[in-house]
Amino acid sequence: MRTLLFLDYWSLHEPLTQATVLPTLRMVMAERLADRIVLVTVERGEQAVVKGSALAAGIDHVPLTASAWPPRPVARGWDLVRMVPRLAAVVRREKVGFIMARGVVAGGYAHFVSRVTGVPYGVDYFEPHNRYMTDVGEWRPGGPLDRGLAWLIRQQVRSAQKFVTVSWNYRRQLIAEGAEPGHALTAPCPVDAERMRYDPADRDRIRKRHGWADACIGIYVGKFGGLYHREQAFRAFAEAQRLIGDRFAMIILSPHPEEEVRAGLQAGGFKGNRFIIKHADHREVAEHLSAADIAFAIYRGTPSSACISPMKIGEYWANGLPVLLTRGVGDDSAIIEGDPLGGAVFDPEGDDLAPALTRVLEVIARPGQRVGTAALAARYRSMDITRDVYRGIMSAAFRKA
Repeated sequence: MRTLLFLDYWSLHEPLTQATVLPTLRMVMAERLADRIVLVTVERGEQAVVKGSALAAGIDHVPLTASAWPPRPVARGWDLVRMVPRLAAVVRREKVGFIMARGVVAGGYAHFVSRVTGVPYGVDYFEPHNRYMTDVGEWRPGGPLDRGLAWLIRQQVRSAQKFVTVSWNYRRQLIAEGAEPGHALTAPCPVDAERMRYDPADRDRIRKRHGWADACIGIYVGKFGGLYHREQAFRAFAEAQRLIGDRFAMIILSPHPEEEVRAGLQAGGFKGNRFIIKHADHREVAEHLSAADIAFAIYRGTPSSACISPMKIGEYWANGLPVLLTRGVGDDSAIIEGDPLGGAVFDPEGDDLAPALTRVLEVIARPGQRVGTAALAARYRSMDITRDVYRGIMSAAFRKA
């Protein structure tokens, strides 16, 4: 039996697991690229009580529990020491033929498990995680987390059977740094286009609920701070309101407390109360996207930003929303600059937001714009791209096994 162990460093209930990992696993089973999958997740806090169970036909779940004690570098180091033997035991017990890790942190675990068991591994969603954590001030440059993960990434580049970057920019960087081109593949973070599609019934229902039938609505999905701008994001929302006028309304779907987001809007200069702030389940995102007209993705411009593939941009596009995006983000900024149906890019530290907003307003006035924008998601963020990459990896892995 061709058994794949899929190692996910997030919790089973984490939105990224629900939005990205589970669709990938369903695709692997639907394409018969494996006969069985053992999904290993790393649970934290109260969610650590999750018990192993079958998620779907052929997919079993094995949870591991992360250490909770500070400081973080000590906890992460201890997790590596104690989890590798547990993972190796799972690999042997389940007769795993190949290991796929989601992201470079999980890839570090897979590297050691592969050395212990002899089972080959691959890593997808390959990004320079340590670089952007230091770029945005979350980690200390040259500190133990930065140096440790940088070392683990180098090991993965050398020892992984294949690694799959989420941007062509990062693949080019790695090859320039000496990576073997045949081991480096690229598949941007895929989006479930059917799940995220535009629904006019959802649009009408949400707009009527809030009395915004004729509004021009902006939407922002995600966090503030860290990888994302905080003050500049709220100023961008206020600038859209100033430019569009009383017709403008804002939907913010964020895990931050409502009071905190309200304070940010006020400090940024947003006037009145034509906004919604809520902590939405991922299943609710598409209906709110359908209610909107334009979307915001306010990432911090750092050297490592060129290597990422934000899920939200693909989801915005899949729903037909042009994106106001900061410059230098993954491959997406260049895609948008080459195709106005994708939105417009701007420098949050500069003075070009108003012209970018004006360009997007001109785009949404075009007949059939929403369909044309959704086609970008099909072209650049389709699961078909990931499917083709996985076909090559899995066929080679299980043929060798």
